[in-house]
Amino acid sequence: MLKTGAVASAGIWAAPSVLSLDRASAAVGSCGVTPKRVDFSRFSGNLPSTFTSDDGAVTINFSMNDPFGVQDPSWDGVIFTGNMNGLDNPVVNGMNGATFGDYVNLRFDFSEPVCPSFYLVDVDRTEFTANDFEDTVRVVGRDGGGIRIDPASFALGGAQAQINARTVRGLTSSSSASGNVLVTFDQPIVRLNIRHRDDSGLAGFQWVGIHDFHWC
Repeated sequence: MLKTGAVASAGIWAAPSVLSLDRASAAVGSCGVTPKRVDFSRFSGNLPSTFTSDDGAVTINFSMNDPFGVQDPSWDGVIFTGNMNGLDNPVVNGMNGATFGDYVNLRFDFSEPVCPSFYLVDVDRTEFTANDFEDTVRVVGRDGGGIRIDPASFALGGAQAQINARTVRGLTSSSSASGNVLVTFDQPIVRLNIRHRDDSGLAGFQWVGIHDFHWC
């Protein structure tokens, strides 16, 4: 877990190009052109409820659902200012005092089908401290007909385990790139749901981030 005021080591998205794609863009294959992108560094404060891809071609609606009242008001879809686990300016969800099964759901609706890739940031776990937590994150897509589309892959950073085709869980505390998970879709979706859940009942403060979207 990245503590307040901590700064992780350098490591940001390289500018994509035909010859040199960043890792998330390369995960969906060589696009042949510069991949499309949503760079969250464009924003400050809370992520807007409606925004566009960097080229303006795709509109994305963003919403959050907090059915258990555990979302931390200081980190309710806020753009993190600076570097977290080697990635700049992710949008962050924080929970405080969550008990077993409590969650917050983040939803992104795209105006046209896309095959996004992105990083989950700081998915980890700590126990036997004054601030225990365990991050469990479920990622689900939906196509235009409402059919569920699971991610094609989760590239784990090392601080997590993959529980099933759409869920990863933190195993150990990390404020480095090992706390990040690269998520890739290879089928088009128009809706993305990311559920941050407490499956431990440890009840400390916890957060996860989402870093940028890329697609061809």
